[in-house]
Amino acid sequence: MIKLEYTHTSYNELFLLITKNLRLKVKNDVGIVPSSLGEGMVQLINLYNGLDILILDYKLKEDVVYHRRKSNRDVYIMRIDDNTEQGENAKSALFFSHISKELYFMTPANTRVKNIYLSFNKEWLFSLLSNEPQGELLFTNVLMKAPLYYYELIDSEYRRLTQEIMQAKTDPNFKEFKIYNRVMTIVERFFVRYYKKISQTHRHFKISSDEMQRLKTVEAEILKDFSFTPPNITQLSRMAAMSPSKLKLVFKEVFGMPVYQYYQKHRLQKGKAMLITKKYTIKQVATELGYIHVKDFSRAFQKHFDQLPEEIIN
Repeated sequence: MIKLEYTHTSYNELFLLITKNLRLKVKNDVGIVPSSLGEGMVQLINLYNGLDILILDYKLKEDVVYHRRKSNRDVYIMRIDDNTEQGENAKSALFFSHISKELYFMTPANTRVKNIYLSFNKEWLFSLLSNEPQGELLFTNVLMKAPLYYYELIDSEYRRLTQEIMQAKTDPNFKEFKIYNRVMTIVERFFVRYYKKISQTHRHFKISSDEMQRLKTVEAEILKDFSFTPPNITQLSRMAAMSPSKLKLVFKEVFGMPVYQYYQKHRLQKGKAMLITKKYTIKQVATELGYIHVKDFSRAFQKHFDQLPEEIIN
């Protein structure tokens, strides 16, 4: 297994890290996979509108685990996985997150991987959406909501755009123009669909930017250290300068679930991410997450993921 740990917010730096660790032969921002490791390529594209794109299109003989550590910069990542060649059970999906959230991602051995990574900062996103009447609602739910984690299965239109980017990356005729067009269509489609979803959710509900900022403080508090029991609702409500009942209502409206259910979800997701790396035993993970008894962790893990921790390790 090859493990890549990084905090880079620049895909130029990440491209250099990947090509160095995978021992790729690089020419014109394209890293070619040697036959001893597999086949395919990793390609970096800097579009003229300030977007960085990283394309993974390879099949390797080893698992590769990408571990992105947390960063305090305002940068957002969009990843499109087109796994149509990976069998009937593979899921092709679009993933969107803020880099304040730690992330583990694995590309399995002997599996064709087709991923497109986009990276843009807060200023770029603001310039894109600031003139839109719907921009304020998007800003409240995207720019103010960190660590953000959004995931959806891609449909035929997303897949078509992704495949056209993959085809254009090796086409010398209008390559950047074609890729720019498809990428911006994906970005537009994502935010239009995301806006429709949150506008329906918040149709009869309004929250100010100040209240959202206080909710971020509460969220950061409950997620900062899973080895300790988080503060109770009364303590959190003081922190948010809200009544306990309002905090419960507003938190569920914004994050989609009650406070402690949200805490438990992220707690177990961290546990699963740790197990995937195969660096930790089940007991070590349980201790890190604040469980006194391993059996309690295993029971909670199975209830949440419908599988035992042992199944992840094996």
